[in-house]
Amino acid sequence: MAGIYFSRVTARGIGKCDSFVDFTPGLNIICGRSNTGKTAIARCIDFALGKMGEPPIDEPLGYDQVELLVQAAAGTIGITRNFGKNQVDVKTDIPGVYSGKYNLNHSQSKTTALPVLSDLLLNVMGIPTPCMVIKNIDFKRAPLTLRTFLHMLIFLNNDIGNVKSVLEPKESIQKTVFFSSLLFLMTGFNFPEQDEQTKKEIRIAEQNAVTRYVNRQISNVAEKKKVLQKQMTAFQGIDVEQQMTSLIAGIEQTESAISAALSRRQDLVQEMSDLQEKVTEAELMKSRYATLKSQYTADIKRLTFIADGEMSRSVHDKNNVCPFCESHFTPKDDETYIESARGELSRILAQMNDLTKAEQSLAEEMNWMSVEMAKLDAEKDSIENLIQQELRPKAEEMRKSLAVYKSFLQLKREMSVIDDFAAVWEKDLRNPPVETENVRQYHPREHFDDDFKRLINQYYMEILRECSYSPEPTSANFNISDFDIEIDGHKKSTHEGQGYTSFVNSVTALTFRHYLAHHGKYYPGFLIIDTPLLGLDQGVADSAPESMCSGLFRYFMNHQEEGQLIIIENSKNLPDLDYEAAGANVITFTKGLTEGRPGFLHGVE
Repeated sequence: MAGIYFSRVTARGIGKCDSFVDFTPGLNIICGRSNTGKTAIARCIDFALGKMGEPPIDEPLGYDQVELLVQAAAGTIGITRNFGKNQVDVKTDIPGVYSGKYNLNHSQSKTTALPVLSDLLLNVMGIPTPCMVIKNIDFKRAPLTLRTFLHMLIFLNNDIGNVKSVLEPKESIQKTVFFSSLLFLMTGFNFPEQDEQTKKEIRIAEQNAVTRYVNRQISNVAEKKKVLQKQMTAFQGIDVEQQMTSLIAGIEQTESAISAALSRRQDLVQEMSDLQEKVTEAELMKSRYATLKSQYTADIKRLTFIADGEMSRSVHDKNNVCPFCESHFTPKDDETYIESARGELSRILAQMNDLTKAEQSLAEEMNWMSVEMAKLDAEKDSIENLIQQELRPKAEEMRKSLAVYKSFLQLKREMSVIDDFAAVWEKDLRNPPVETENVRQYHPREHFDDDFKRLINQYYMEILRECSYSPEPTSANFNISDFDIEIDGHKKSTHEGQGYTSFVNSVTALTFRHYLAHHGKYYPGFLIIDTPLLGLDQGVADSAPESMCSGLFRYFMNHQEEGQLIIIENSKNLPDLDYEAAGANVITFTKGLTEGRPGFLHGVE
């Protein structure tokens, strides 16, 4: 039997001592005089679990935060919520579970992308999420949340005395989703095979919209048909299919010509590239020839100068008198370079002549390459013009003509289809569908079967007798329509007295707790009842209250194995029983009139 229980609830505020109470997994009784903060404890738990609206404690008292420790099979979850905030901070030691900020509802998570507290708590109860349950008669679904059924687990003092069903939500819009959630807790079944149905008024509106749409379509088709018929007169006497065949052949021929021209242009580009490489090489050779020619010219000038100088020196007499002693001597013959200079000059002149011939040959070759490059470029331009100015426009024109013929055939087919559809639409307009009343609808009360009713009635009788209900009941019948108990054929509302109502509502809470604990697919594990004995001395026999009070609290003590039970009651109404021997955790607030803790909130009178 899975489920959760609460181990501590704490109220905090700036400059305030933490006010907390600790709970055990079984029976916990919070008792004390009026205005000691007993109900605030239940409200703090409800607030931490996502209750919207007013904070659980009046803000002038200085408290602005609640922390709730939740115990699950896998570990502890700490939930902290500040007053005025619709998010909580979660800290947990459960492996794989995120610690951080959580949203309180799914609509917030559409914008903030944070996880939802309800999903976390449902998961630790063993309930898989997301789980969608049916929320209205047309099978529309909504997420299963803890708040959907939390009101059958936490009964505050203004709830337990309700003369109507204490289980059925007050808001009509919440009833269907609650019943679906309860059925899911009981069976684990959420009618997955049922598709959402469209509401009758929506179906009628959709039919009217379809009728208007069909009328517009028929009108549009008629206008379009007139236009098409007028356009088709231009094709009278033309064999469209033959023209299309001819155009297709012409397009293929033109595309082949374009392909051949593109291939030739590619070849020309390659030839021009090769020729350009040769031109580049020739330019380089021309530059080298110019450099060599400049070198030869300089060598010729140098050698000519040497030869001319030697010739000029040879015509002068040689000096045969010593300038110092004026004696005569025989001068040596001077070494001459005339012959070697002339030989070298002849060789260079020959090379110069060869270089001149090579330059002439290179110039002729470069001139040919220039002419050839111009021819190739002209041919490439001619092919480009042929492709761009003739072949492609021709192919495009033929494609346009082909498209015209294709559109003609398509429109011809469309006209045939339009005629067929128009005939069907006109038939539908003449015979509109009749709205029937046998559309499937979802009524969750129908799914509480005979086994459920038998067991619930049995458990009601057992608990009423164990709680010493007076007078002793002869029969108990759970009325599915009212979703409330009838005792001895009488509805709860026919009896006077708040005490009777509170007592019977407490029994209802215990009965469903017992059913879910022993037969439910999923079991939340806790139950909180605020003031189950409120006004029990009203509306019943004088001898009844004491025995019924004791019987109810004995039941609390004897069934702690069904999960955590937190009971809030006034001290004056608390039966004199041995709670300690039963293992109950009793928390007493004295209001300062006797020794002990005055109240839930420290420093608050």
